[in-house]
Amino acid sequence: MAKIQISCPSCSQIGMIEVSEDAVKNVSRGLLAVNIMARTICEHSFIVYVDINLHVRDYFVADFQIEIPDLPIPPSEKIRDMQLPGKDVVDIDLIKLNMPAILLTYILKSIFSKQKIVLISDQEFLYNHITNFFNYITKDTFDIDVAILTSDNYNQNKKQYKEYMIFEGINIIKNMKKLINPKKLWVEKHIVSRFLTEPELGYSYIVLKNEIHKAYELSKSIVEAIKESRKDGEKENILKITGEIEDFYKIKIGSLYLNFLIEIIQTYFDVAVPTVVESFFNSL
Repeated sequence: MAKIQISCPSCSQIGMIEVSEDAVKNVSRGLLAVNIMARTICEHSFIVYVDINLHVRDYFVADFQIEIPDLPIPPSEKIRDMQLPGKDVVDIDLIKLNMPAILLTYILKSIFSKQKIVLISDQEFLYNHITNFFNYITKDTFDIDVAILTSDNYNQNKKQYKEYMIFEGINIIKNMKKLINPKKLWVEKHIVSRFLTEPELGYSYIVLKNEIHKAYELSKSIVEAIKESRKDGEKENILKITGEIEDFYKIKIGSLYLNFLIEIIQTYFDVAVPTVVESFFNSL
């Protein structure tokens, strides 16, 4: 067993954990995700990501477990038959090792909110990989506008990016309309965690792409149902509409995920939705 010193991302308390060397060796590429339960280091639970050299690469606070509806996803043995980007186009190792989990969470939230994005980074060798990565995972779903700039380039051209969400490392430089509340990114964090914890690189692509496709497909279906209801002059009932969507896809949409979809409907599709579940979410 290998001992690794870690620091809680919530309270900064330091402690030691033991990780099986075999488990690390099996992660020939990418990161090993270790779930730290409450009272292991402190009262908080979180995930630590460790590379093959036993270096801590990232931390991720696990708020709580949520239920995500399942839509069909290709089994891992079929991934080889799919046209995934080559390593020269997108090096997923570089993405996982250099893009912090919370930054990826912020970017997903911005994409779901139809916001233009600027990433400030001086790691120019990553630019094409990051651009191709986001183009691939959002293909045929959400429209995206992601610019990657050096800090000097951004500082010289700030006026061009007044209407952009701007991120540098794990920091939010500009939060348009205060769309990002780091304490309420439950679904986005779950999606990112699934991507990062999947050891098979090709499958991790598909997991992430599938989650994004699911969010788009379900929110778009609800939008179409709302518009149809309005056209027919019916009184809107988001829960009734959601029930019909559940029946169609043979899934269960929990309250937290429904709120996540409603936010996409309102911010990406620009369709007002009756907030019939508002009291539930205000209590969280």
